[in-house]
Amino acid sequence: MKKIAYLDCPTGISGDMLLAALIDAGAPLDQIREQLKKLDLDSWQIEQQTVIKQGLAAQHVVVSFERQHYHRNLADILALIEAADFPPKASELASAAFKLLAAAEAKVHGCSIGEVHFHEVGAVDSILDICGVMLSLDYLQIEQVYCSALPLSEGSVECQHGRIAVPAPAVVQLLKGMILAPSGCRGELITPTGAALLKAVAAEQQTPCFRLLSVGAGAGTKELAEANILRVMIGEIDDSKDESVDVLRTNIDDASGELLGQLWDKAINDGALDISYSPLLMKKGRPAWELQLIVPTGESGRFAQLIFEHTTTFGLRVSREQRIIAPRHKDTVKTIYGEIGVTISGNTIAPEYEDCLAAADSNKVSFKQVYAAALAAAEV
Repeated sequence: MKKIAYLDCPTGISGDMLLAALIDAGAPLDQIREQLKKLDLDSWQIEQQTVIKQGLAAQHVVVSFERQHYHRNLADILALIEAADFPPKASELASAAFKLLAAAEAKVHGCSIGEVHFHEVGAVDSILDICGVMLSLDYLQIEQVYCSALPLSEGSVECQHGRIAVPAPAVVQLLKGMILAPSGCRGELITPTGAALLKAVAAEQQTPCFRLLSVGAGAGTKELAEANILRVMIGEIDDSKDESVDVLRTNIDDASGELLGQLWDKAINDGALDISYSPLLMKKGRPAWELQLIVPTGESGRFAQLIFEHTTTFGLRVSREQRIIAPRHKDTVKTIYGEIGVTISGNTIAPEYEDCLAAADSNKVSFKQVYAAALAAAEV
């Protein structure tokens, strides 16, 4: 079983919203607070309270501290996190979030990462939010985070540099590659902290099939026309039996065998799970080939570009499908031709093609002799 968290973000995401939702879903505030005390920060307090948003109850995290008159750079914050000696995964993800923020700010301001000085993001509450979220995910043993499409709002927000359009420039940098949906709301819905958290945990924007274990609701501070609440759904996926894949299909009737063949190695080398060509007849009786490419979930866009670049097709069909994978393990067997890798699943044994080919060439024997020897050795 794989433990997952699905984030439903109809009104956006911020660090305090996500932290409150995770606490509501089961992360213990007292333990998270004790871990956060390891950070070398001046006096601060973090409390949880229930609020009502459009008639719905949700949790809100309130951080209070003495205002400070200096800004931290990336090295300062990374040193704080390292010295706190958090659980390894929480420390790694918290550091990753600030590295992503620094890279985004550097891009926006045209400077090096080392020159970035965090303003709002470097404040105590943001450090506590980011570290608190990562500690909560670690406590809940979350292995994968998923999230909904993110709302694209309009308007502007006041910041250290004056009034800027939303999403803020650093947020836009962080959200590259993510799915945004039009929103009727104005103002900032996605904070830099919220965007960095999503990127640091490599949140996948899809709705998985999972068994729901607990739910948490975290409230934002803004009053909107709809309930300003981020929901976290904690669940389990039985990843030992099946998984999702993206399948790309297209029919091609105007390409040579050489043109189609060269795509094979490119796709596999780029991480495709499988590729096949099947003969068929198209309109007007033209002979053609159906190309089917199976790729990891969420990678269809990248592989679509590969197909457009290296074939003559004008369009593709994309679907998400479940595949069932039999339990398997790899082993190495000794034969008279040398060691050969094999994959074993139940009563099925598959010698590794490349190993058999190399052994056949070096021993001046046929491929099928080496293959048979590997099968015999694995069955002993």
